[in-house]
Amino acid sequence: MSTLRSHLEWKAEQILGQLRDGYSLARLSQVYEVPEEHLTARVPEWRERYAPPEPKA
Repeated sequence: MSTLRSHLEWKAEQILGQLRDGYSLARLSQVYEVPEEHLTARVPEWRERYAPPEPKA
């Protein structure tokens, strides 16, 4: 795993929460000091991996 990937993996759920709260990828890339392109590529994977459980019917 690349250093950049591992650097953010432990923050993935926090980043997803910040996106839900309205933060932009551009702003989060500044906060976490990573290229915006990296976040753009990783967010869909994180959403799949860390998606909240579906409510039971």
